Amino acid sequence: MFPVVYHPAYVTPLPDGHRFPMPKFQLLKELLLRDRIITEAHIYQPGAPPREWLQLVHEAEYVRAYCDGTLAAKAQRRIGLPWSEGLVKRTCTAVGGTILTAKLALQHGVACNTAGGTHHAFPSYGSGFCIFNDLAIALKVLQSQGLIRTALIVDLDVHQGDGTAFIFKGDDSVFTFSMH
Repeated sequence: MFPVVYHPAYVTPLPDGHRFPMPKFQLLKELLLRDRIITEAHIYQPGAPPREWLQLVHEAEYVRAYCDGTLAAKAQRRIGLPWSEGLVKRTCTAVGGTILTAKLALQHGVACNTAGGTHHAFPSYGSGFCIFNDLAIALKVLQSQGLIRTALIVDLDVHQGDGTAFIFKGDDSVFTFSMH
């Protein structure tokens, strides 16, 4: 069995009929437990990272505007999720979850975050249901803490991780590979 990172904040209410499948994060955790792939003892709960960690990848003004709820309506539409305090908590907790998952993977050889993979987020804006690029933030945190020097991101999503590829363009310490 392996560590799995989950937090109840990973699921926050969206308007009725919204196309983003928010319950999938809790459903995944429940499936892993039901099928006895993990036990409750293997579940780790993350916290939200400090804003300084978000700003290792994202522009400070964008982080502030999103977290404070002052992001312009056009930028909010590009993300595709309606702003709420619950969504801010969910987003930041999921980033913390990816950081925790990466650290657990270094200790245990493998770990899983039931949320994350927000590969369409760019340094100054979010896109495609992605607000902050959790993968990029986690790698930058691990590098800044001296836990890793180099990394490989394999993105198998049909839409490709355009934000991730942009963030690491020209960064020889991170190799990104996507299937598209």
